[in-house]
Amino acid sequence: MKRTQLNVSIDPKLLKKIKESARISGKSLVSFVSDCFINQIENLPVNTIESRFLLIEKRLQSIEEKIELPVLKDQKTPSFTSRELENFNEFIKAVFKKELKRKGYKSIKEAWNDFINHINCFDQWDETCSFRLKESLFFEHGDPLTSDEINHLKAGEICPQPIRTGIINWINNSDKGQCCCSVKDFPSQQQICEKGSTLVEDIYS
Repeated sequence: MKRTQLNVSIDPKLLKKIKESARISGKSLVSFVSDCFINQIENLPVNTIESRFLLIEKRLQSIEEKIELPVLKDQKTPSFTSRELENFNEFIKAVFKKELKRKGYKSIKEAWNDFINHINCFDQWDETCSFRLKESLFFEHGDPLTSDEINHLKAGEICPQPIRTGIINWINNSDKGQCCCSVKDFPSQQQICEKGSTLVEDIYS
């Protein structure tokens, strides 16, 4: 049988015991160690790791059924259509233009700084969010916010809709950081996505 060399570092005391056991068994050190490995391998469970995991999963399911744990359903947040994303973006643009004129800002930059400060005060908002919102509003051929970007904002601890809340607080000159999700006299985020800038005239009428 073809053999290959295996270099293993072991405790000197263990090596002494192995040599002694090999001598007692009447085998060479190599033969004794090889037999030990063969016996150990043959006694390993025949089940694969995957099959053992499946068995564990079945046992867990059985336990859950017995203690009547609620079955969790897929709670993946639905995506927005391209039309809804466009409407959302156009709504923000239209509101920004209205407030720029209504409040008499000296420049677009001044208006933007005031506007974004009503949004970036929320914990889930970061510089990347600000850049993407600015891109969608001001950059020629800028891409609107994506479904993932809007849905990511729902993870906030204070307000799950910081853009809508920020717009409301900006328009009303309200304190920054106050959640407006419960406000009913302002279009909901879903209504904004469905109707876009057509809602703006009603807001300012």
